[in-house]
Amino acid sequence: MHRTVEFLLHHGYVVLLAWVFAEQAGVPIPSLPLLLAAGALAGSHQMNIFASLFVVTFAAVSADSLWYQLGLRKGIRVLQFLCKISIEPDSCVRRTEGVFSKQGARSLIFAKFIPGLGTVAPPLAASSKCA
Repeated sequence: MHRTVEFLLHHGYVVLLAWVFAEQAGVPIPSLPLLLAAGALAGSHQMNIFASLFVVTFAAVSADSLWYQLGLRKGIRVLQFLCKISIEPDSCVRRTEGVFSKQGARSLIFAKFIPGLGTVAPPLAASSKCA
């Protein structure tokens, strides 16, 4: 465990950036354990909490912006690709479109908190000109 903490202390911000970006881009890796570790290190004054928050926010917004731009340029093909690699391909876009039809652009606010909706929401919003 000592080596893991030491690694996070030396490369923590880069690891946070890459890990959160990968998760937000759709790679099925949980970032919550890493975020908890970064929070614990920040609580013990071994990492800067504001730098950590900035890096994590930048990574999440960058991944969403990438998906949004892909949705603008490629439209439905991006959604078809995402649904092809998702766990539930049949209900992938249907559920997201249902939320968008009821809530519109407001659904983007809580999309990150619904499993499966977070990755599909930005390209769907772009392709439907919702946001």
